[in-house]
Amino acid sequence: MFTTVSFLVTRLPELNNRRAWETFEARYSPMLQRYFIKSGCNSDVARDLAQDAIQRAATGLREGRFEKSSGRLRDWIGGIARNVVRNHRRRAANRSSAQPQTGFWSEQEDPSAQEELHRSDEQFDALWVRHRLSSLLRVASTNFSTKDMRCYFLVEVRGLPIRVVAKRIGISETSVFQKRRSVANWLLAMGPRFISQWEK
Repeated sequence: MFTTVSFLVTRLPELNNRRAWETFEARYSPMLQRYFIKSGCNSDVARDLAQDAIQRAATGLREGRFEKSSGRLRDWIGGIARNVVRNHRRRAANRSSAQPQTGFWSEQEDPSAQEELHRSDEQFDALWVRHRLSSLLRVASTNFSTKDMRCYFLVEVRGLPIRVVAKRIGISETSVFQKRRSVANWLLAMGPRFISQWEK
């Protein structure tokens, strides 16, 4: 069963709600780790920064700092992630040099900083959407066989011709077409509802 953002937002303030905390961490931690790795961190640092961002977001939710009426959770968590990586870079730069900070740190001093922040926003949004799609495909995999999902993936994602997929899997072209279509139809029917629950 998919847990909505509304469930998480209402349950995280209950400090002892372990299910809400585990769901929140499982949903957002992998995506945050990928974001920090793409921001130039090694995997150990990315894991630590993701935990920091998760804890800050959970604390903010518990304290009522996120209001659904004022924006998307994606943007709010993205802001937290950008601040976490910025603070990490600032600390690292301060440890290695006494030079004044420019670029990523100060939009006032360096005009290219705004560009970098915009790229960072786009990167975070792309990772968010990809992570949401991966979650939807995981839900789909509980409703379909491995063979069904493989037919869908090879045809729709990898772009292989149906005849090639049929030969690779060892089934008829008609079966590949039917399996791919079943998964695609389910995704078309469930996708909007899933995305709505993910974002609201």
